[in-house]
Amino acid sequence: MSNAVRFVTAPFRSPLLALRRHTARHYRWAIYALLLALIAASIALSLVMEQTATAIRRDAEPLLRQTIPQLRYLSNFDSAALRYQLSLDNLYTESISPQRFEMLEPTVRAELERDFNQLRLSLGNSPELEALHNSYLQILARTPQFRFDMSTAAATGGTAARRLLYQQNLDVKRLRGMIAVLQEHAQQTIYRSSGMAARNVDGITRLVHLFDLLAMLGSGCLLYHVSVRFRVEQQLAYQAGHDPLTGLAHRRSFEARLRSLAAQPHAVVLGTIDRFSRIIGSLGHDCGDRMIISLTQRIRQAAESSGGEVYRLDGANFAVLYRVRHGSAEFDDALAALRNEVGAPYNCEGQEIYATLSLGSVSYPQHGAEPQALLRNADAALQAASRAGGDTLVHYSEQMNAEARTRLDLEAQLRHAIERGELELHYQPQQSLDDAKLVGFEALIRWRRNGELVSPGQFIPLAEESGLIVAIGDWVLEEVCRQLSVWRAGSDATVVVAVNISPRQFAAPGFLQHMEALLAVTHIDPACLELEITEGVMMENVESAITLLRQLRALGLKLSIDDFGTGYSSLAYLSRFPIHKLKIDQSFVRNMRAVIGQSAIVQATIGLGHSLGLTVIAEGVETEDQRLLLEKWHCDEIQGYLYSRPLPAAAALRFLQSRRELEPSSVALDRN
Repeated sequence: MSNAVRFVTAPFRSPLLALRRHTARHYRWAIYALLLALIAASIALSLVMEQTATAIRRDAEPLLRQTIPQLRYLSNFDSAALRYQLSLDNLYTESISPQRFEMLEPTVRAELERDFNQLRLSLGNSPELEALHNSYLQILARTPQFRFDMSTAAATGGTAARRLLYQQNLDVKRLRGMIAVLQEHAQQTIYRSSGMAARNVDGITRLVHLFDLLAMLGSGCLLYHVSVRFRVEQQLAYQAGHDPLTGLAHRRSFEARLRSLAAQPHAVVLGTIDRFSRIIGSLGHDCGDRMIISLTQRIRQAAESSGGEVYRLDGANFAVLYRVRHGSAEFDDALAALRNEVGAPYNCEGQEIYATLSLGSVSYPQHGAEPQALLRNADAALQAASRAGGDTLVHYSEQMNAEARTRLDLEAQLRHAIERGELELHYQPQQSLDDAKLVGFEALIRWRRNGELVSPGQFIPLAEESGLIVAIGDWVLEEVCRQLSVWRAGSDATVVVAVNISPRQFAAPGFLQHMEALLAVTHIDPACLELEITEGVMMENVESAITLLRQLRALGLKLSIDDFGTGYSSLAYLSRFPIHKLKIDQSFVRNMRAVIGQSAIVQATIGLGHSLGLTVIAEGVETEDQRLLLEKWHCDEIQGYLYSRPLPAAAALRFLQSRRELEPSSVALDRN
């Protein structure tokens, strides 16, 4: 984007946010631990349920295979014994005849034998079965005798048969009693097993309920975790399309929005906060972040009130999309409201700050059919607004891209100008007004590209903007020192030359060391070299500037303030600067007659310089009238086309020799 301040911002990291993140991290591990515990508990419950089910099967197996069939066989055997007993009772009460009894008895006895054999298979060789077996055998052993006695009793009608019948009946009752005991024992066994099974079933039921509870708890944790995951994904999706500091949609979202409006006319405005780097340098990034948040909120409110959409691109740069036609009354009113809203003061830590905007605008489809073309052209307009000094709106024109391409091409070629030997120095003589003698030269840099000279007004600002001015300034210093050595070797005269030091070069690390090394290598007299420094550079960091100037002065160099009067100087500081000369800017000299007050400024500057013991020189003197005025006001020296145009090195030497006055001279970078 534009050359405005660029910096990467990050969300505020407050202690509360750190505590929340710490808590969330521990809570997440707690959830994981709980889920692991639920899994372990589920496995344990499954094992316990499996063991309980095995115990139920183990307890139920003998019950099903032995006890229940035994109870059924005992019931059958008891039923057969009961029928046998009933037959005996009927016979005893003479309800049936002996003949009838003899007919029934074999059938009943067969049932007894059958049921007893089944019971024997169930009970095996238990003592209870042995006692039952003995009682049963006793009844069977008496049966033949009983039949004989019954036959006799039927013939004689004696009581012996009745006693035998009674005894047989008692034996059968005793047998049934034994069967009842065995039945009771089997039933108790069944009851005990049923109770144990019921308890085991109840245990399984409780385990199932506990398992269900754990499953519900685990499901709840998983649902919560999934919901948190969904929220995080939504937040990430939001952050992927928005700036984390201001909450505004970012550049990618802006480009996507432009693509969605392909068939609808709209206007795009790119803006940047002017001189935002100065705010950052003075108050810090935290204040800068807060200011960005506040200003973007104002911009958003102003833009949305006019139907606009605001996006943050990077650093102090933003974009506004308006759904109105470019150049319409609604568009102009929207931009006026935007600038007015931003113009309100902002307070940061008690410091009142006023912000202005540089704006560049384009219109779809006139200035581009694709988002990339619109943004490129809008950025070209924004750069033009920034170069114009800011606090202005520039509408895009085709010439801007041509100028931008020219500047890029010029910068690319300028980077190779030194190595290709395309730079050269011209020297403009300076004259003393006291005796009209030559007092020095000002060296003006020239760039001969493809055989043609490029105006310093084109490449010097570009060199300063790109940082190439440091390397170019070093080359100028080296070339001037070399030229001084050549002139000294070709003549017995002493020539003094000075160089205009750019702000970046003056502030560059190692500038002092470079000067020391240069003087040591060229062996020139330091008094022959004068460094011209603009007052604005020295006022930015006064104490550091004074220290550096004193160190340069200690080397024997001469120092002067260039373009005096165009910046802001404090007289208290000016008196502390170890300088030799003041140079009055040519803008004051040119308008001494035409602009009211300019002549007063020039006279005041001359008086100020003399009161501080400094030499005063006026540049840009082109007419005899200007020279006479300066001479009248006791200006010390002049420089300009009236005395001489800038001359190549050889011509400058001839000019020097023709005057036969070898006085100190000065060399500087010319921007005209």
